[in-house]
Amino acid sequence: MWAIVPLKTFTQAKQRLAAVLSEEERRALMLAMARDVLGALCQCEGLSGVLIASRTQEADALAAAFNTERFSESPQADLPATLAQASEYLTRHLNARGIMVVPADVPLIDPAEIDQMLQTHDRVTLVPDSENIGTNCLIASPPDSIPFVFDGKSFKPHVDAAFAAGITPAIIPSRSFALDIDTADDLRALLALAPSTQTATFLVKSGIAQRLQATDNAASDARPGSTS
Repeated sequence: MWAIVPLKTFTQAKQRLAAVLSEEERRALMLAMARDVLGALCQCEGLSGVLIASRTQEADALAAAFNTERFSESPQADLPATLAQASEYLTRHLNARGIMVVPADVPLIDPAEIDQMLQTHDRVTLVPDSENIGTNCLIASPPDSIPFVFDGKSFKPHVDAAFAAGITPAIIPSRSFALDIDTADDLRALLALAPSTQTATFLVKSGIAQRLQATDNAASDARPGSTS
């Protein structure tokens, strides 16, 4: 069983946070989240290895730091195509019999919970996001059991694809996978839930956490009936 962590271009990461974070801050945030995710995956006893699927220069440093494999997808590949290419690479060259797709923006994932998922996994396991719209983890044995979607609304399509293939998927809600970072509110939740993560440490050291708190305080003061 191999984990695949796809990484988009860092300079274009997390566009929904552009109103509150600069491009450099979003890049640094993405790196911090990736370090949390890779650190958790590298502690999992049920994984044979971790592969970073990315053409970015940052992926080289991450692969060296965490002693993972690195795969460069074709230049025009979208996310589903990247995952399909990475899965084929793992199957052909590293004898992968199963893959676990984990996005790089779920910094709260827990190694013990992942190992438990892997112990109970059969053919297709799906972990939805907090709204049951997206897929925050997909485990498939063999790797090509179902086609990859991952378009932000992929949970139902992945479920439907499993049933179409004659597979009843295991659906596992997970608190540690539920929080994917896309908005300022997600950053606030992360700071409250996991202040010791590398992502939270970055938010504090960079001053972003303090900016978010100042924004919250200003909004509170502006509400009718508030007192200073």
